[in-house]
Amino acid sequence: MNGFERFIENLRDNPGACEVAARLKRQGVDLRRVFAALTVYAENRSIAPERKRRGKQHREIVNRGVRNGGMAPEVARWLLDRGELAHSTVGFSRAHNVDSLAWLALYLEAVTAKRASASELAYLAEAANRALELKPFDVDPETIGRELRRYHQNRNNHPFVEILRKDVLRNL
Repeated sequence: MNGFERFIENLRDNPGACEVAARLKRQGVDLRRVFAALTVYAENRSIAPERKRRGKQHREIVNRGVRNGGMAPEVARWLLDRGELAHSTVGFSRAHNVDSLAWLALYLEAVTAKRASASELAYLAEAANRALELKPFDVDPETIGRELRRYHQNRNNHPFVEILRKDVLRNL
């Protein structure tokens, strides 16, 4: 039995989670996407090494453009500042990948036209933890709500949240 099948099985075993999943499915939510996002959230698959590597490549290209291509230093500074923002690894050492949780919340909101509650997200995360055999199995709705609020209130995340929102809407 693969992870997604165990996820569905765990949703069926919990009456509250089953009710949430059934309602979301009726409203058009793809539970495979939900499971994929929760897997990334729970396992905290970090993209920091990839971002660092790409940031280094970007700096090399811009510096080469200044040295050999005649690029104006002001343009290079602007490009390096933008690249620093794009390749930032701030916040990637957390216990969970909250970017994935934010994506999931935006996806559920886009499909159902209603914001998912912290308890609904907790039911889904708990089923994913059990399917992936990750401990602790139990997920506190207050913790998930706090993580999302902190994530959305962080000024550094506002541009990224807008990019996520556009990405979710484009890929529906």
